[in-house]
Amino acid sequence: KYAILAKLATGGMAEIFLARAVTGTVGVRRYVVLKRILREFATNKNFVRMFIDEAKLVAQLQHPNIAQVHDVGQLGDTYFFTMEYVHGETVRALLSQSRKMKRELPLGAVLAIAAGAAAGLHHAHEKLSLDGKPLGIVHRDVTPSNLMVGFDGAVKVIDFGIAKAHGRLAGTRTGTIKGKLGYMAPEQCRGLPLDRRCDVFCAGILLFELTTGRKLYRGRDDYELLRAVV
Repeated sequence: KYAILAKLATGGMAEIFLARAVTGTVGVRRYVVLKRILREFATNKNFVRMFIDEAKLVAQLQHPNIAQVHDVGQLGDTYFFTMEYVHGETVRALLSQSRKMKRELPLGAVLAIAAGAAAGLHHAHEKLSLDGKPLGIVHRDVTPSNLMVGFDGAVKVIDFGIAKAHGRLAGTRTGTIKGKLGYMAPEQCRGLPLDRRCDVFCAGILLFELTTGRKLYRGRDDYELLRAVV
């Protein structure tokens, strides 16, 4: 029920496509992003669990500032899920372009991006299970690459692939670092237990970069970056 139109990106363990879905008896068409496990990882049971886990987690989050998950399925020997297609650019692309043009991003746009990201994250942080218990979701990867800005002005948080949540099948052991260096809270770099404050801290890092045009943390290598954050 999906027609693949173009490849958008290939990551370490999955690839992302622009696809067109045809639904309903009258053939309503809509564009979606289709994320599929790379075939060489499709037999890795732990990764498949993490992949399906991500789709199930995000499917519970219904908010204007979070890209929605539509469908989860299996195609041959691999798995995929589809999510809302945001016609726009990542915040990373906006920052890169502003640096090339040697122009600051307009403050109003910066605040709109920060407010949209904060609203989406807050929804995830507040999300309850069906029995009324907090899901304890922490995104852990709030970076310019994981924020989309649509050409219509919509701001969307994407990629909950390494998110922490109560009940996730594939958890993270204490002492394991997940996230991108330079966009982490100190506790994250030290592999300590995390809560929603980690995402708030990382949103602050993002706001700093958007307003100043430079990265908050600098280092010649990963070790120097880790020391700077801690």
